[in-house]
Amino acid sequence: MGIPLVRGRDFTEQDTTETTYFVVVSEKLAKHFWPGQDPIGKRLKPGSTTSDSPWREVIGVVRDVRQNDFVADPKLQMYMSYRQLKFLAPNALVVRTSVDPMSLAMPLRNAVWSVDKDQPVSNIRSMDEIVSAAVARQRFSTMLLGIFATLALVLAAVGIYGVMSYTVAQRTREIGIRLALGAQRGDVLRLTMGQALKLVSMGVGIGLIAAFILTRVMASLLFGINATDPTTFVVIPLVLMSVALLASYIPALRATKVDPMVALHYQ
Repeated sequence: MGIPLVRGRDFTEQDTTETTYFVVVSEKLAKHFWPGQDPIGKRLKPGSTTSDSPWREVIGVVRDVRQNDFVADPKLQMYMSYRQLKFLAPNALVVRTSVDPMSLAMPLRNAVWSVDKDQPVSNIRSMDEIVSAAVARQRFSTMLLGIFATLALVLAAVGIYGVMSYTVAQRTREIGIRLALGAQRGDVLRLTMGQALKLVSMGVGIGLIAAFILTRVMASLLFGINATDPTTFVVIPLVLMSVALLASYIPALRATKVDPMVALHYQ
């Protein structure tokens, strides 16, 4: 299953009922029963202390995994070799392959039936299908949030462009006065865009603080990515600031190209 081994060793073919009974535990189980200690060599007994299950020696520690729920925290888990189980009632066979998993459906059925022709083999699925079904609800919620977030970004960009363009256009007369007094067009552009950038930076800063506070709501819907993803917190502000700069640059450039006398009479 690709679960990383953190400490100790894995099972071997020599681990049988004729040797010491071994067990591999998860990190959470090791920290729960032996906090601050090395779990290798410790002993535990699955089930109750009065059961017939033998005591087992811990030989390895593996990473925590989520079995059926990607939202809940990993549970305490232990792994035992099938060679050291007197009573085995498996209900799942997992096969790892480099080819299309579903292409092995019939060969796997035949392999099982060659051992026990009465053994039912059903519900064959790939791991991708299992994981997809497990996160279906979260995927749907995230998709809706993504659509709404995209619409919000577009509306914010359009709104910023409209407001900044209108604000700069209203300053055409001021720009004409500056040009008439000898100001260079480059200076006027830098001044106009600098003021626009200052306003947008304040808005983006407030938005980032609010977004950071609201990330706790998103945390339960995300897997493999942090709710405070640096890329998102960098790209979105850059998009909005670029829109603001463009919205202030175009009308400011247009105003600097107008004859100062005409700009002075602009209403």
